[in-house]
Amino acid sequence: MKTLQPPAGDSHAARTDFTSWVSVCPGGLWEVQRKWTEERKKGFVTPFLGSVCKVKVNLKASSEKDSPTQHSDNKNEENSTSPSASLASAYPRTPDSVLQIPVGQWVLLSFGEGQCDVIEGCLEGMKAGEECEFKVMPFNKDSMPKLPSTSEQTEYQEVEASKEEHSSLHWGTYTLALHSFTPGKESWEMTSGEKWTWVRLHKERGSQRFGKGDVWGASDSYCRAMKLLITLTERRNEEKNSKKDDNEMEEDAEEDTEASSVTTADRKKEEHSKESDAAVQQHVPTDEEYTSLKAELHSNLSLCQLRLNQPAKARASSWNATQLDPLSTKAWYRLGQASLLVGELEDARRAFGKVLELQPNSASARQGLKQVNLKEKEVDNKLGQRLSKMFT
Repeated sequence: MKTLQPPAGDSHAARTDFTSWVSVCPGGLWEVQRKWTEERKKGFVTPFLGSVCKVKVNLKASSEKDSPTQHSDNKNEENSTSPSASLASAYPRTPDSVLQIPVGQWVLLSFGEGQCDVIEGCLEGMKAGEECEFKVMPFNKDSMPKLPSTSEQTEYQEVEASKEEHSSLHWGTYTLALHSFTPGKESWEMTSGEKWTWVRLHKERGSQRFGKGDVWGASDSYCRAMKLLITLTERRNEEKNSKKDDNEMEEDAEEDTEASSVTTADRKKEEHSKESDAAVQQHVPTDEEYTSLKAELHSNLSLCQLRLNQPAKARASSWNATQLDPLSTKAWYRLGQASLLVGELEDARRAFGKVLELQPNSASARQGLKQVNLKEKEVDNKLGQRLSKMFT
């Protein structure tokens, strides 16, 4: 999430109530502007990773008069749709939708999964019972879809608002109500095993999205995985040191005859407890698993960046992948593609050559080298023309 500056000329109060950032949707990048429309609730408890949030989004024009807290008076509704991890819905992501969730009804959204980057951005910092207002608009011309003319927008919105399905609106002002949510965790509160599980889930989700043509969504998932993986390094070191200290304490306790006098029953109970803890303990990655997954993420991200016409970023990502896994032909090939696009022809030649070292029969790498040769001839011809003009 990229934070932008509030509009010029705003008062101090407006600056504290106004936030703007760029969100990722299947169709591209969208700017989101959020502001608080009522007095903030007290407390510090807000949604974190894994929180299942009960939310409702409305078009501002058709926003209901009742507040989130008024809905909680209806006990039957509250009990039947209370936040629960088992009830959170996975809504299909579509390129013609920005919000990615139904409009005009209470839904359960799992925070941190990246189902809807717009809504998750708005939920950050919200408290149960609060409501905010947000505006969505295209960030740049690349994310601008074919929209109705200005004169048609009002009629278009009225028609779309009446549909009982996912909103396909690409701009407009909405309200978001947060009814309640289940507890979650900040990244620093998670164990290595918990972080590793989230990293793998993001990677798998990214692959699924890429396969369905949701390149922006895939890129977002890989970035989420990468951010958590970076924090995992420090956490793993802390846990290794903690485990080492625990082992030393156990050795000291065994040497102390006075402290080692425990009954057989106590010993069995202790062993059973350790077995139970080991059964529920999440997998902590080895150094090899960590490095391998990080290399895959960089490589997959570079492919997304190539598809999104971001060759400079793709070059950096694929380079990182080759440093982590020098035997990855995919990473070397993508490095060659990205280098060719940014005009680094020698780097492109070396990268494609590395692919042929690892996979001599690679037709793609041979074709890449042909493209490098053609590009070099093109550059030489242009240089020759310039020199001839200088001396004529």
